[in-house]
Amino acid sequence: MNAPSNVIDHTVFAGIATAEKAIEGHKGEAKVSVASANDQKIGAYSLLIASLSGVKLVKGNLPRAVSKQVYNGLLQDAGVKEATAKRYLENSVGAIRVLEIPTQATPSLVKDILLAENIDSENKLAKRVSGEDEKDPMRVMAETLVGKFTSRKDESGQRVQGVFKPSKFEQDDWDRFEDHLRELKAARVAASDAAAQAEADEKRANDLANEVFNSL
Repeated sequence: MNAPSNVIDHTVFAGIATAEKAIEGHKGEAKVSVASANDQKIGAYSLLIASLSGVKLVKGNLPRAVSKQVYNGLLQDAGVKEATAKRYLENSVGAIRVLEIPTQATPSLVKDILLAENIDSENKLAKRVSGEDEKDPMRVMAETLVGKFTSRKDESGQRVQGVFKPSKFEQDDWDRFEDHLRELKAARVAASDAAAQAEADEKRANDLANEVFNSL
């Protein structure tokens, strides 16, 4: 299934088409079906990633001819929409780059690698290859409030820090945020103290009841 000659086997796109039809059938169903849909999606990704594992990346991306072939194959042979094709392409190349998928990898090996990395859905794969899953939640909140650095690809295709992009918030907003933070922290401490006191009171009441019972 590998593509040393930059030609992806038609069966790869046929397999993706089959998986996408199964996923469509699971939409709107119970939680167990969501898990089944995710499994189908990861299986489809495993097919595509394995088929591309033998292609040498250029600055972290597929050669243009291969990228065009895959994109067209996803649209025409697999029958997916443009946005879906774009996700398949970007996430698959990202997986090869970030997860260091070995050349000549089989779909089953790729799936084992993904699951070993706790990647069992397209969303988790997208976050992993973009680096979003590694962000501290506190950092995310700070970036929302103040701003964040953009990222760009270096010569090897790896993401590196770019320029700083300020948020829409200003000093007055930060001051209000700090006021709200102090208020809510005080409320949390008070609630924690009240809960601890209630637990202590309950323990004393139980101890007293036990003493009375034992004295009878």
